[in-house]
Amino acid sequence: MILAMLIGAVGGAGLLLLALAVSPPRIDLAAAVGRLDARRVAAPIPIAESPTWAQRLVGRATTSMTGRGLVRTGTRENLALEGRTLEEHFVSKFAVALVGLLIPVGLVVVLAAAGLRVGTTVPVIVGLAMATGFFFVPDVALAQAADVRRKELRRALACYLDLVSMGLAGGRGVPEALSDAARIGRGRGFDLLSGALAHARYAGTSTWEAFADLGYRTGVTELRDLGSALALVADDGAKIRDSLSARAATSRSRQLAEAEGDAEHASESIKNAHLLLGFAFLVFLAYPAIAAVMAI
Repeated sequence: MILAMLIGAVGGAGLLLLALAVSPPRIDLAAAVGRLDARRVAAPIPIAESPTWAQRLVGRATTSMTGRGLVRTGTRENLALEGRTLEEHFVSKFAVALVGLLIPVGLVVVLAAAGLRVGTTVPVIVGLAMATGFFFVPDVALAQAADVRRKELRRALACYLDLVSMGLAGGRGVPEALSDAARIGRGRGFDLLSGALAHARYAGTSTWEAFADLGYRTGVTELRDLGSALALVADDGAKIRDSLSARAATSRSRQLAEAEGDAEHASESIKNAHLLLGFAFLVFLAYPAIAAVMAI
């Protein structure tokens, strides 16, 4: 019965993959706009070497999944923060899924070498289940790493706005203050800001448009709001300085509130752990008495 169900599941998955391969991909608007933005923001450098069969296979799989709308916008934003491509992300997903699929197979080989006979049905089912679960592990890891990067970018943006405000107050022009402040900072956040400024300089676009575009690519709302707001006062240096100072203060207040919330959450976690430990200790102390009463 289990073997028949397994054969039916594999056959159904094969028919589904065949239908997806034959049917024309559904053009997703968000995916199409994302591809156009990626080409406009950072055009890839042509490579003289011809791609290998593995690279072609990964590229076709990525194009097919993107065309069918299977790539979420949040994944693109997380990859932009980490500086990785969709192809690299899918390679890691398939590699981890393959590891999950091979773990039960390796266990069966070890047991067979030890002289224990194990059926093939249960290991195959467990392997497929583990491969399915492991396939989404890189997404979780990417989301966690991107969340840390996003917080770093917000902190870097607040520091950057303060530096620009001080440069404008010292008599520098807007372009000089923007470029000098970006060169002072270090870290991934300042690298992204410097890259946005460099692209705006070479592409002939305004700095505010570059910041807004970076905010859309990375999912940082502060950058999007900054680009939209400062585009209205781009010709007035005094208004720009006031706006930057106000936004830096707002960003610091928000980060302080988030830090206080994280501290309160950590305190609650420690309190719950103490309560659980105390309850377990009471059960340990009361167990002999309860066992003696139950034995009577």
